[in-house]
Amino acid sequence: MRFPRPPDRRGDPDDFRPILLANLLPLAGVLWLGWEPATLVFVYGLEILLSLVLAGGKALFAQRPPPTERDGVVSVSEASLTAKRGSVRVSDSLPPIYPRNVPFALGVIGGLVLYGVFLVVVLSLTLESGSELTRPDVLLGIGALVGGQLLETRRQYFGRREYERVSPYAVVETPARQLFVLVFVLIPLAPALGSTGVLAVVICLKLLVEWSSFRASHDTGTESAANRFVARFVGWFAGPTESAAERDPVRAPETPPDERIRPARNALLLEGALLSIWTVAFFLPFFGTMWLFIVLAITAWSGSMLLFWLGVAASALLLVVALGIRIVTHYLEYGTLEYQRRGDYIVAYDRVLEEPQWASSIYRLRDVTVVGDRVTDRVLGTRTIRATTGIRSTETERRLGPVADPERLVEVFELPVATTDLEPVNRLIAAASGILAVAIVLSAGAFLVAPGVTMGARLDALVYVPFLMLVPAGLWKLACRSSE
Repeated sequence: MRFPRPPDRRGDPDDFRPILLANLLPLAGVLWLGWEPATLVFVYGLEILLSLVLAGGKALFAQRPPPTERDGVVSVSEASLTAKRGSVRVSDSLPPIYPRNVPFALGVIGGLVLYGVFLVVVLSLTLESGSELTRPDVLLGIGALVGGQLLETRRQYFGRREYERVSPYAVVETPARQLFVLVFVLIPLAPALGSTGVLAVVICLKLLVEWSSFRASHDTGTESAANRFVARFVGWFAGPTESAAERDPVRAPETPPDERIRPARNALLLEGALLSIWTVAFFLPFFGTMWLFIVLAITAWSGSMLLFWLGVAASALLLVVALGIRIVTHYLEYGTLEYQRRGDYIVAYDRVLEEPQWASSIYRLRDVTVVGDRVTDRVLGTRTIRATTGIRSTETERRLGPVADPERLVEVFELPVATTDLEPVNRLIAAASGILAVAIVLSAGAFLVAPGVTMGARLDALVYVPFLMLVPAGLWKLACRSSE
């Protein structure tokens, strides 16, 4: 894909007027309409929430690949799909969606949870009743800020095809930086939020953030000594500097494939389920504690037990959704691949995206081995083969499989593998690994439901369990080491 030359970024100064007017309405509410501190926090809180949600949606359409080196507020390093090539179009009225951008969109969810905790804390400390939030002038202010966000997205991002010039990292990083500054400025000012002057300062800061973001996207790029500090301030809010370099294309023969081998679907689904449970177990204590705090705070503020049980039901639903998302992303990473033999080349081709993901001469594959420590392979009888392609800076470890017929895989691609049989595991160590894992899970469950245990101790148990599970995981790898 060739990226178009960036257009003239000077823009029309009038483009900022809708944003300016939308942000002046809360200022008028504070100075003349008697808005309470919590009202202002609520109005801006909803706008920032919308900006994060919009950033996650816009990131899916960003056409530039994410940079390999990222230094900022948002990080999804080593996430699945970030190296995926190709796109899919879901509607003729929308640009294509790039699967490699999905981890960045999902990364916004973590920011939403942290931000939700902050917003609930501030509102619970300052809001006395919800009637203030239903006033017509408050609803007008909310509508103006939300409308400004939607109008700017439609006109700038899609109307002027900004999605062709940005990466998903830049899309989500910019609002994350703005949120970072606003939150850490509001925290020290929170005790004095009842002062009209402090509220006006908060609004002016918010307006300065909006202006910085606008100027960063419309500036000509010139900089003088007089505005050097302003330029640096604006540049930080603009997000990371984009690189015009595109990924090197996959050098694959254009000839039709001689042979095709697809991974085993059942093995990939089981592997994805195990990985999802492992991943969710590590993040559940942190995000679960945050979500529990939000539910309890809302319940205490409203005095309704119905909201509490709705929060419990939502917790279970969110857990199922998190597990499902992890399984789907893992399947999209490997399940849609097809290993093709084209002449002397092996080509990993994505059937859904219709795009080669990588290719290598079968005579240049190195360190080809059968992976022996995968639980799914030992349970289902499939096999996964690992190989190294490229040299020096392009050296990459690739995986083939899991496949149900490993002998055919070896024969078709002439892999230097003597046998696809797995060496037997050390039964004593493997049994110790399984018994220890079950004991940790049962002990943690018993501790969580035991009477007389404080809430803090229960939360500590949830935090320690994933790290304790590293011990049986290490023992399992040790039991399988003889098969490597």
